[in-house]
Amino acid sequence: MELISGQNLALTASQLTIKVTYQKNGSFGSSDIDLSAFLLTKSEKVRGDWDFIFYNQPQSADNSVGMIGSDGFQVSLNDVHPDIEKIAFIMVIDGADDISRLQSLCLTIQDQASFRVPLTERSEKALILGQLYRHSGVWKFRASGQGYNGGLLPLAQAYGVDAVENEPAPAQSPAASPSVSLEKKLEVKAPHLVSLVKSIRVSLEKHNLTQVKARVAFVLDASGSMTQQFKRGNVQAVLDRIAALAVQFDDDGSMEVWGFAERFKQYPDVSLDNLQGYIENIRQTPKSGRFEILGGLGGVNNEPPVMDAVIETFKGSKEPVFVVFITDGGISKAKAIKDAIRVSADYPIFWKFVGLGGHNYGILEELDNFTDRLIDNTNFFAIDDFNKMSDDDLYDLLLTEFNDWLKLAKEKGILS
Repeated sequence: MELISGQNLALTASQLTIKVTYQKNGSFGSSDIDLSAFLLTKSEKVRGDWDFIFYNQPQSADNSVGMIGSDGFQVSLNDVHPDIEKIAFIMVIDGADDISRLQSLCLTIQDQASFRVPLTERSEKALILGQLYRHSGVWKFRASGQGYNGGLLPLAQAYGVDAVENEPAPAQSPAASPSVSLEKKLEVKAPHLVSLVKSIRVSLEKHNLTQVKARVAFVLDASGSMTQQFKRGNVQAVLDRIAALAVQFDDDGSMEVWGFAERFKQYPDVSLDNLQGYIENIRQTPKSGRFEILGGLGGVNNEPPVMDAVIETFKGSKEPVFVVFITDGGISKAKAIKDAIRVSADYPIFWKFVGLGGHNYGILEELDNFTDRLIDNTNFFAIDDFNKMSDDDLYDLLLTEFNDWLKLAKEKGILS
C-alpha cells in the first residue's frame, strides 16, 4: 500500500522490518545521512536518553526496537513497554546538504506499506519520516514527513533528549509539514474533521500551496431560496471543510464570516473552538419574515453590499485573502458585482465563488471573460448535490487557480 503524508495504516503484524531508501542527486556533497528513533510516552517525550535509538545506541533497553545496519529498524511491538505510546523514525542529514539535494526518499514497512516523502520545494535537514502509535489497543503507522530546519538538535530537544545537547547545530523552530500540524490541531479540537486531512494535503500538493499562508473568509447566501441547504446541514458541512482549510492557511485558524440576503451582517469569527453547531447558533436570532433564514437580513439576495464590506475589511491585508463565497444563484446585479470585483483586483483578495444546489449564477459563470480589471482574481464552480461530491473533488475545485492568482498578484506588486 502506498501512503501519503498524514495517512494512517492499521498494522497486521507485530514483528516489523522498516527500511529507509534514498537517492542523492548530483549536487549532494559529503554529508552523512543518519537514522534514529525515539520511544515516546503519551506526553510525546522520552523517559530518558535510553529511549533515543541511534548509531551509538542501536538497541532500546527492552530490545523492542533495534537498528538494522544503517538503513533500517527491527521492531517487536509486543515487547514495547506499556508507557510507550509512539515510536518516531527520524532521518538527519549531518553536513552542509539538505533534503533538496535528494532525488527520492522512501520508508517501507516490509509486506505492508511504503511512504514516498514529498521533497519538492523543501530544504530541511531533519525529517520525521513516520510514527508507530497505539490507538484503542491497536498499533498503527502514520506517514509524516514533518521537517526540522535545525537538524537533529531541536528535534531531540523537543522530545526531551539531553544526549545531543552539546552538538553545534543551532536550535531553530520546527518547519512543520502541513498535514502533520493540521492533523494535530484537528485531533484536539475537531476530531470529526481529521478524515479531511488527506484530501487537503493531496490538493495542496497538487496546486503547489503547501507552504502558503493566507487569511480565509466565508460569505454565505442566506436568502430564502437557501432554506433547504440550511435544513439539510449542507451549509454547516461546507463551513466545516472551509474551516479545516483555514486552519491550514492561517496560523490562528480563524476566519471572518458574513451572511447576506437583502442586507448583510458580519458574524463572530469561526474557529475550531466554536465551529460545531455554528450555523445553527447564528440562526437563533429572531426572524421578521417567513422567507428569512438569518434574522434581520431579509429574504432576497443582494451581493454587492457584502462584497464591498469584504473589500473594505481586507484591502490593507499584508497576506493573501482567500474568500469563499457560497450562493445558490439568482444573480441579477451583474454590473455592481463586476464593479466590486474590479476594485478588489487591486488588493490581495481572491474570490472563490461556489454555487450550491442552485441555478442562474449569471455573471459568476462568466468571470473568466471579465478582463476589465488589473488581474483575474476570481474562480467559480457549482455543486449540484453536495452529498454526492467527494472531499477530494471539493478541495481540488476550491484550490483551483488560487496559486495562479498568487503569482500574478506578486508580479503586479499587490503582494510582496
